[in-house]
Amino acid sequence: MHNYFIALLAGLLAIVIVMVITMFIGKTVYDKLNALFVINTNIVMLILVVGLIDNRMDMHIDIALSYAILGFVTTVILAKFIGGRR
Repeated sequence: MHNYFIALLAGLLAIVIVMVITMFIGKTVYDKLNALFVINTNIVMLILVVGLIDNRMDMHIDIALSYAILGFVTTVILAKFIGGRR
């Protein structure tokens, strides 16, 4: 079971690396923001998988929730900024 979590961690890390490359070569602002939001979601999953590997899920769930709330607030702020004042 431990090897499964290591493989899952490597897969999520690969997705984050691909999204960072996508964020830098994206043509529009929306492509770059979409890549940023996917990175945010995958980092929350990475934190939880590290918690499973480390057997300290209680601490890692708190950190993942804090990071997810920060990502949500960032999403709302960026959407308001990109959308303009209507």
